Formats: sequence, C-alpha cells, structure tokens
Amino acid sequence: MNKLATILAIASTAGIAYAKPTIRGGNGKHKERHLQEEAFTGECSKTNFASQLSGGETTLAGLLGTTIGGLDSVMASKCAAALEPTVDLSVAMGKGPQYLKNFLDGGTTWNNNYETPSGAYSLADDKLIIDDVRSSDGTNAVFSAPDGGANALYPGYFSNFLNDGLECRMGAITCCYTGSRTSTPLPVNAEMCAHDMTLSAKSNHIKMKSYTIFDTSADDAYCEGFAWEEDSFSDAVKYNTLFDMTMTNLFDADKGYVKNIPGAPMCGCAEQMPIIDGAACKAVIEGYKISSGTISVNLSWKGCDEGSLLDHYKALAGRGQTEKFFMDSKIVPDGECEQAAKAFMNDRMLVHN
Repeated sequence: MNKLATILAIASTAGIAYAKPTIRGGNGKHKERHLQEEAFTGECSKTNFASQLSGGETTLAGLLGTTIGGLDSVMASKCAAALEPTVDLSVAMGKGPQYLKNFLDGGTTWNNNYETPSGAYSLADDKLIIDDVRSSDGTNAVFSAPDGGANALYPGYFSNFLNDGLECRMGAITCCYTGSRTSTPLPVNAEMCAHDMTLSAKSNHIKMKSYTIFDTSADDAYCEGFAWEEDSFSDAVKYNTLFDMTMTNLFDADKGYVKNIPGAPMCGCAEQMPIIDGAACKAVIEGYKISSGTISVNLSWKGCDEGSLLDHYKALAGRGQTEKFFMDSKIVPDGECEQAAKAFMNDRMLVHN
C-alpha cells in the first residue's frame, strides 16, 4: 500500500468522509521515481537553466531530450506548460467545494472545533492528507481557482476571489484570524478598523447594505496576505500560495489560526476584507525542476523582503498609483485605525463619534 493509500485508509477507519484528491487526474505521476532530475531557481529560461548546470546548454538539451538547435522551441513550449493549472484548489483540499467555501468564510469544523487536553477533537487525519498534498502537488503543480463544479450551478460561488465578476482586481489576497485552536496564543498584529460588509455579502449572507466599526483599542487579529503583478509568476501560482498560507496557519503545531473577523470572510480579495492597520506578507520563490524530460514548478515561500504586505504591494512596479492608493486605504499605518474608521463613515455621509 503506498503512502497516500495508507493515509486515506487511516482517514476511512476514523469515520471521516473524504473525497480522494484527484491529483493530476488521479494517475499518481508525482509518486514516480525519477533518476534524472534537476532543480532550478529563478525564471524558466534557457539562459537561466543552463547557467545552473555543469555542461550548460548541452546538459540542458540532454535533460529535455532535444538538441541544442531545438532547445529554444522546446524550452518555450515546456515552460508555458509548466504554468498551466492542472489541479483544482477545491480538489487539492480533499473536502469538496462547499466545505472549502465555508472554510474560507470561517465556518467549518476546521475553524470552530478546538483541541482539548483529552484529545477529544483532533485534526491529525486531515493533517496527514494535507501534508501529503503540500509536499507533492502543492509545490510541483499549478492550482487553478477553486471550482469543483460549483460555478456551473452557482455562478460566482467562490465569491471570496471575485469583485464585480473580476478576479481580485487589486491583485492581493489577505486572511485575518481572531483565534487559535491550539494552546499557542494568536500573535496579533492588526487592529480591525471598519468593514463594508456589502462587499462580502456572499460570505456573511447579509443582503442589505451594512457597515461595521470595530473597537480600536488594541491589536485583536492576525492578518497575513500576498500580492502579485498581472501575468507574473506570482499571479500564475497564487492559489498555491493561498493553499500554503492557509494550511500552514491552520495545521502547523505552533499556529492553528482560526475564526474570521465578524462580517468578513476569513480569506478573500483585499478589497473585500476589513480595513486593518497591519498585515504580514508571504512571497513565493520562483523555481522549477526537470524530471524525465518534463518541466514543472518547484515552489517554496518566504516572508516578503519589504516586511509588511502594504510595503510589498507598494514596491510592485506593475501596480499603478491608483491601486496603491486604494491599498493604502485598506491597510492603514499603525495607530491610525480610529482615524480610518471615522474617514470610512464620513465617506458614506455618516458621522462616527
């Protein structure tokens, strides 16, 4: 019995219903052993790859099963194929689209059930499955936007990543948590200032226009996010980054972050999320590998070089000044939460005392 089958058997005997992850169409390719495999950092290009190989272009051509003369066209084709989405995010999660949507909104057993000293509630079986995906397709295949067939029946079902029918127009996704399901305290890094709940109506299920002003006396949430430029590598693999960020925050033993900000999704486009005064930042490291003549992504992540999500976003050359202005209004400087809340209400012709 292979590792994945063993994991699924454990989950089955525990009485937990799982849809077996259809990884790469269920053919198990990521489980094959490859005798000729090379990893690369940086962009997918002949020049970059050859510079990292002893033997340069000759070795690269051999790895790809072509000649030096055919290297340019083979590289172009295989680099493009490496960034094609092959795994639906809702399939990768192994829970189906409804569970994933509810999780991202903040309302599933993953979000609400806490570990107890007696071990009455445990995510151990779930963690085994997720860790297997994280170490395989999570880093070596490109995830598509979550669907799982839901959008055919309910257009725009995954509203967390849509703004007026377009995908995260500001080019940033954030997650905010207000609790920890472990004994480790939540490392709060943000005050919640205000929230236009109309923008996340499909998460909070409030149909009327509604606004929230939060008590801004102290940091009370942990927020983290990532950003991308249009048509960049970060854009292509953004749902891998979302998967890694949410699963790390949920399952890592020293984290266990849960609970959404009231009225907001736990994770969503930055424009749907509350106004806050801080957010940590995650960045993907571009990487690839060649295995049996095929190029695939080889992903890893780090904290953003600029520190905060806002500073990282402002450093993106591909984002315009208007976009950066709006991001400034969503993540305000530390200590300016109360002022931001007043401005938020005044913009809506309301008075906040």
